[in-house]
Amino acid sequence: MKRLWLALALILLPTVVTGADSPPARYIDKGACPFECCTYRAWNAKKDTIFHAHPDKASKVIGIVEMGTTVEAITGEVHSSPVRFVVKKPHAEYTPGDILWVYTYLGEGHFKVWRNGVMQEENLGFSPYGGSPGARCENNEQCWGELEAELNFSWWVKLRSSEGWQGWSYQPEHFGNKDACS
Repeated sequence: MKRLWLALALILLPTVVTGADSPPARYIDKGACPFECCTYRAWNAKKDTIFHAHPDKASKVIGIVEMGTTVEAITGEVHSSPVRFVVKKPHAEYTPGDILWVYTYLGEGHFKVWRNGVMQEENLGFSPYGGSPGARCENNEQCWGELEAELNFSWWVKLRSSEGWQGWSYQPEHFGNKDACS
């Protein structure tokens, strides 16, 4: 019986090992601030915003920040699912047909990507916030690949109210003063 289990384990082992090369179905990028000049500091509420106990819509609602209130943005997390980026023309160490799995946008064309079992930063040469829907490069001279779909992510921010309580919001668009460049 032991031999049967050992033989079965040896047959199945390569499948388990190669599974590590698959991109994570969900990635949580702790501390991420997903655009150029993004910064955590005093933010002002442009709309009433619900705070949750944890970065999860199902977690307990712990408070509401009213429009006009200033809060301290402490940190954030970007929760994302992978989107395939297909290399269309040679670039650095990539050849046409190579696949990168794209997660978090970091600003100035840089993204967190998964390739060959490793999460790394890569300059893909475009911004998902540009004039396109975020799936294609706008300058064909710089384009060396293409996303197959728009990025799929949610940005959670941890905020401290003026009263001192802390919570998480998935509605960072309700706040101003996030952009250090403006």
